[in-house]
Amino acid sequence: MTPPEESWYARPVFFVADCESALRFYAALGFEEAWRHEERGTAVAVQIQRSGAELILNRDAARAGGGRLFLSLEPGEVAACTAAFTAAGIEVHAATWGMPVRIVRDPDGNDLLFFDDELTRA
Repeated sequence: MTPPEESWYARPVFFVADCESALRFYAALGFEEAWRHEERGTAVAVQIQRSGAELILNRDAARAGGGRLFLSLEPGEVAACTAAFTAAGIEVHAATWGMPVRIVRDPDGNDLLFFDDELTRA
């Protein structure tokens, strides 16, 4: 018997060199810590969340970077986020990824791609 689709629950994992440094960056994006796992007093995995989006930051300097998360937002939210991120000193880049997107790259080289329908009208 196949379980119903709503039983699936996925969270992407971004590898980072240091969870605490990554947390400071993601806090500036409006993410909040949901839980953490520590080993010998050092965070090795931390889940963060914002508006229903969840992401696990995993400390592994050898694998850090190269992650990509695509976030579809409600119309107008990308402009609001871009303004807030820029005000917080975070670089936001306009790009095309099959559609117009705004990209934020974390200090470890992981990308967050933001899209909403307003971008296609610009």
